[in-house]
Order: sequence, then structure tokens, then C-alpha cells
Amino acid sequence: MIWSAITNVIGGVAGTYMETRQIKAAAKAKIETAKVEAEVKRIELSATTERDYDLEALRQTQYSYKDEVALVVVLAPFVGSFLPWTQDTVAEGWRHLSEHAPDWYTYAFLGAIGASMGIRWAVSQFGKK
Repeated sequence: MIWSAITNVIGGVAGTYMETRQIKAAAKAKIETAKVEAEVKRIELSATTERDYDLEALRQTQYSYKDEVALVVVLAPFVGSFLPWTQDTVAEGWRHLSEHAPDWYTYAFLGAIGASMGIRWAVSQFGKK
């Protein structure tokens, strides 16, 4: 009879302990699931925000001449490379930029052109390793 009582007490304690462990494990699993879901939402929101920014930048281009200016700035060295009377000047300009322009200027230039043309996504990877 005493052994039966002791066995019941030990069984009850062990059962409670196992139940508590299961509850804690389930809670940890819920926390991990919530973290993953929050990260997925953050990534989706970030992508949507960037896309919306690019679309709005494209919509605003109809009211501005800066895009045409940016396009001329980008295309001028390309066109100048094919004109015999400007080839030396273009080549010297590239040499000068490659030797003297700091990296931050390159990234700023790419960012400005990308934002102006609504292609930020294309130039956003240049500064990353």
C-alpha cells in the first residue's frame, strides 16, 4: 500500500515534469515560428517599399528634365569614344577619374543616376561585398 502511494506520487511528479517540458518546448517553437514570420514580413515590406519608391520615381520623371540630363551625362562619354576628335579627351577623363575619384563619389554618382532613372535596385549592389 505504501509502495503504491509512493509510486503514484513519483508518477505524478514525473508526469507534471514531462508536461511542463512539453509546454516549454511548444512555447519555444511558437517563438521561433513568430521570429521567422516577422522576418519574412520585414523582407516583404522592404521589397514592397523599394518597388513603390522606384515606381514613384518613374512617375515623377514626366515632370522633370533631370532624367534627360542624367542620360546625356551617361551617354556623352560613350558617344565621345566613337568620335575621333574627342577620343583622346574621353580617354584622359577616364584615366583621371580612375586615379583621382574617391570610391564614395563613384557610389554617389551611381546612386544618383539609378534614382533618377528609377533603377535603384540595379545600382544598390555596387557597394556590397
